[in-house]
Amino acid sequence: MRLAIDATILEDARPSGIGMAAINIINELASLHDDLIVWTIEDSMLKVDGGRVKKIFTNSRRALGGNIYLARAAWTQFVLPSLIKKSKADVFYTPIPEGILHPPVPQVVTVYDIAPLLYKDNVPLLRHLSFKYRLPLVFRRAKRLIAMSENTKKDIIGQYGISADAIEVIHGAIDKGHFKHPTAAEKAAVLGKYSLVEGRYFLYVGSVLPSKNIETLIEAFSSVDKTYTLVIAGKRPDEAYERRLTGMVRERLINNVRFLDYVPYDELPVLYNCARANMLVSLIEGFGLPPLEAMASGTAVIVSNRGSLPEIAGEAAIIVDALSIEEIAGAMKRLAHDDSLRAELIRKGRAHARKFSWRLTAERILNVCKDSA
Repeated sequence: MRLAIDATILEDARPSGIGMAAINIINELASLHDDLIVWTIEDSMLKVDGGRVKKIFTNSRRALGGNIYLARAAWTQFVLPSLIKKSKADVFYTPIPEGILHPPVPQVVTVYDIAPLLYKDNVPLLRHLSFKYRLPLVFRRAKRLIAMSENTKKDIIGQYGISADAIEVIHGAIDKGHFKHPTAAEKAAVLGKYSLVEGRYFLYVGSVLPSKNIETLIEAFSSVDKTYTLVIAGKRPDEAYERRLTGMVRERLINNVRFLDYVPYDELPVLYNCARANMLVSLIEGFGLPPLEAMASGTAVIVSNRGSLPEIAGEAAIIVDALSIEEIAGAMKRLAHDDSLRAELIRKGRAHARKFSWRLTAERILNVCKDSA
């Protein structure tokens, strides 16, 4: 079976959470299966034989600028099908939901969540419209859908009417070799770079978007001991939302909130490990990598009761009402002062994170692709 893969979600050397998931899945697939071909924009983190990687937009990436989403969508529909046929692929796999409307071979599509449909203020209008009108057709014409959580499967069925039998739930995972206890030297370097003190900050990692519920997180944090800092680390693709957050911090005189923007992947284990706790109180999450990354790094975790987060975090995290400022603040205060609770969560988290493996995820995806051929 020749497997064709669309990895154009990898646009630059600063991948998002979904981008990191795609990298891990593709790298594991390449180690399990030797007959594949991958189309991508940025290949620096892919461990795939160079002869099997085809780069696109290499001469026009800078000119495309903010139009990369539209350019990728057009390329996927009008160019990729002929490339798949030319490559003589047997199955097409995409690690993102934006597949081909008229696939020339059986198509397997991964869906993390449908947040662009449910929270249209999060995304550009074109992406919302894509999830509303184009992706339902992609999903119905796919041989199989892979949902990253039971919650996402439920959303796909409820919003698009797709048969449950057409959807396979395959959890994502983390790179356990990367997310581990850092050395003293690694801690000193990263904490020094960001002027942070070990154990004296709460950490959010992820894109800064309305669905991540960061306003509520800041509001809750404002009542926590002022000797702690709230660190918000992630891409800020929504300028209006960013202005709203910074305006809120300024007007409320909350001086101990730090916006770090995108943090290099190599620095994340230290940021996680040295945090008092990792926070993810989103309104929707299709999977949610940061809690597992934090657990593997030796950090206590607080998550909301929304989306897949209770499913993924299990009993290894404190689960709070996403809309309750009091519950979120209360959980942070408990971990700020209760060392034994924090130690217990760290112990449970390390054990829980070991259950998730990219190799196992890739093996199951490969089996779905083989069954679809």
